[in-house]
Formats: sequence, structure tokens, C-alpha cells
Amino acid sequence: MDGSANRVFISYRRDDAAGYAGRLEEALEKRFGRGSVFRDVLDIPPGEDFVTAIRTRLSGAQGVLVLIGPRWAGGELPGQRRIDDDGDFVRLEVAAALTTGARVVPVLLPGAEMPAEADLPEPLKPLARRNALSLSDAHWPADIDRLAAAVGLPGRRSVWPWALGGAVVAAGCVAALCWFKPWVPTDPTDRLIGSWQAEVTYSWRAKHVERFEFKRHAGQLTGTATFLSYPRAIDKLEFDGSNLRFETHTQQSMGNETRELTHRYSAELRGQTPDDLLALRMQTSGAFHATPPLEFDARRVAPAAASSSPSR
Repeated sequence: MDGSANRVFISYRRDDAAGYAGRLEEALEKRFGRGSVFRDVLDIPPGEDFVTAIRTRLSGAQGVLVLIGPRWAGGELPGQRRIDDDGDFVRLEVAAALTTGARVVPVLLPGAEMPAEADLPEPLKPLARRNALSLSDAHWPADIDRLAAAVGLPGRRSVWPWALGGAVVAAGCVAALCWFKPWVPTDPTDRLIGSWQAEVTYSWRAKHVERFEFKRHAGQLTGTATFLSYPRAIDKLEFDGSNLRFETHTQQSMGNETRELTHRYSAELRGQTPDDLLALRMQTSGAFHATPPLEFDARRVAPAAASSSPSR
């Protein structure tokens, strides 16, 4: 294994913090270099034993970030939580990390609190004595700075002047080639165009198959997103080729009062076509009762399949 690779290990529960884990990996690799962060299944080659791969990466990690969201324990009651199961992958990861020489940093996500030592199974009790940092959307750049400093790894190497000179020469060669053969760039928004589908479990336990349709109209990206299986027009859509943001609106009534709800979505486009997915996070504001953020994955589907799939 390359000594520069997998220097930071991100531990998280997928149905609790998948969206934040992906964004954090991207942010840290911009600082420490490509391949410097390990994040479970996306970094394990097909056919490799999952548990063995996790232990191997942990043994070489210099820093371990334990992402703790509202559902990190995997349940509400002691004895019924996934973290209390000896075979739980998150428990195995954290317990193994605490026995290495790596710096283990708990990272609290919005809506989460640091678990007390008494609430943790025996192998994880030392985690409660580690100083925790917070990660939020509102203070994302500053929080990433603090996390990077806490990990204590050197950033990317500076580019020497002679390397810059070589880059200029290479750019000149590319320009000369383009003079003879025009280069037609690929529009990064093409990866988003089409139909996507996800099964979403809301905070009141209702399950719905939600659909997202993206298209280009008059040179602009537009589309619809369903909420409780009803399509809503997408507003304020922004997409840079990998990160997506948009919002939708709906009405909620209680008694004689009606409110407009705003659903704000942020997503990361991962993988390669046709196996790519959208790791989505949705936050609703304006409701009569506070609702926690939802995180879920949407996968690409054929338009016919999207229109015919029933909600559950």
C-alpha cells in the first residue's frame, strides 16, 4: 500500500451520516492529497473481505474521525441499539481505532450530542474521554480547518517553480493541438440529466418512493422533486458537476392556519455512470413541528421505471 494513502480513516454509520462523510472526504483530500482518506465500501476493491480491509486501513491510519449523528447508536434503548451488538461494523471500527496509536477525534454532526461514557459499550467507553469537534453546514470551511488541524497531517506539497514552467509548456502543447483539432468540452451537467429515485423514511415512519427529474430547458437546469410522492417544482438549482443544491415548496395546514414549507436539498454526485448515485440531505423549515434532517441515496432509473414505481 502506498504510504501516502489512507492516512485519515472516516468512521460513520451510513444511515446516519453518509452525506457528511462524502463531503468531508472530498474536503480533506483537497488538503492532504488524493487517496489520503479511507471511507469504507467506496474504497474497498470488489471481492476484498470487508472486515479485513477495515482492520488493515485502521492499522495504518494516523487519524480517525468518528462521525456521530443523531442516529449513530442505531437505536433508542440500551440493549436494542446496533452499537451494543458485538458484530456491529461501527462498533468494530471505533473499538479497533481506540487500540491503535492513531488520533481518534469524535465529530459531532447537527442534532447530535457526545454520548456519555455510561451510555457506551465497554470497548467504546474511552471514546467519551476524547475531545470532540463539531461539523455543520453553516460553518463548514472553519470546521474543516479545525478538523484538518486536529488530524495533524501535512498538507499537499507546494509546486516548485520548475514544475510550474513544465505546466506552462504542457499547456502550450495542448493549445497547439487544439488549434489543429478543436476540442469540444463535455458539459458536466450531463451527468445529472435524467430520472433518479430513492426510498425515503420520514421521521414519522412513513415510507415513500421519491423521484427526482432533471432536464435542461432554454439552456438552464430545471426539474421536479416529489415530496410524499407528489411532484414539486425545483427552485434555486445549483450544480457544479459533483455538488447539487436546490429547494422545493409545499403547503401544510393545521386547523385554520396554512404554512408554506421549504425543503432544502444538498447532494453529492458519486460513482460513475451507470452506477452513479446522489447522496442527498433534505432539511425542512416552516412546519408546525420541527423535523430532523433526512439523508438518503437516490439512484438513476429509466424514465419509464420511475413513472411506474408505486410508493411504499
